[in-house]
Amino acid sequence: MKHFLRFLILPLLTGVLVVACDSSDNDTSPGTGTEYFPLKTGSYLVYDVSEIIYTLSVPETLQYQLKVAMVDKFLNSEGDSTFVIHRSRRNIAADNWTYQDTWSVRKNEREVVMSEGNVSYVKLKLPVRQNMEWDGNAYNTLGEDEYTLEELKVSKTYNNQTFEDCITVNQNDNDDFIVFLDQRKEVYAKDIGLVYKETTQLHYCTQDDCLGQQKVESGTIYEQTITTYGVE
Repeated sequence: MKHFLRFLILPLLTGVLVVACDSSDNDTSPGTGTEYFPLKTGSYLVYDVSEIIYTLSVPETLQYQLKVAMVDKFLNSEGDSTFVIHRSRRNIAADNWTYQDTWSVRKNEREVVMSEGNVSYVKLKLPVRQNMEWDGNAYNTLGEDEYTLEELKVSKTYNNQTFEDCITVNQNDNDDFIVFLDQRKEVYAKDIGLVYKETTQLHYCTQDDCLGQQKVESGTIYEQTITTYGVE
């Protein structure tokens, strides 16, 4: 009878423990690379943003702060959690935040997928490893875009903050200064997430009188650097 009770109680206790783990709000699996993209409702990151937008060859320079906050989560059709992200903006630290838009992110044992508005990008393939490659546009209609994980477990410093364990994803690095320059990379820190983002996408004049002169007709130069982060 004692043996019977022991076998009966152990599965019940195990079941309780499993439910407790599943209800956790922190969606990370250490050692696979998910720690570079932690998901937890209530967490936030604040960035300094510098942006130059070219329209009809005329540049507009913007400086502002961006706040990325995970405000909710829900169970998606694959049985994983999708986290809802609110992005807010302010010109200077003394201003109030103004809501900008909503993104979302989902993660499983294979990948991290970010939906930026209505366009989904595969930000990371899992488990992470040096020089791994994947199609960042696998879930959209923009055409294949090969991402490469160039750096693994590298120390980086941004805004006088040193992050000891970072990975760098090279999304594109062409050197076309004649027609279209496309250079993009993102840096993720362990247990924090995105700490740096850099995008340069410039369309140059290709008319006979300006071909090869690197005259920008349209495009963007964008830099996003971490300042603070935490949980609200």
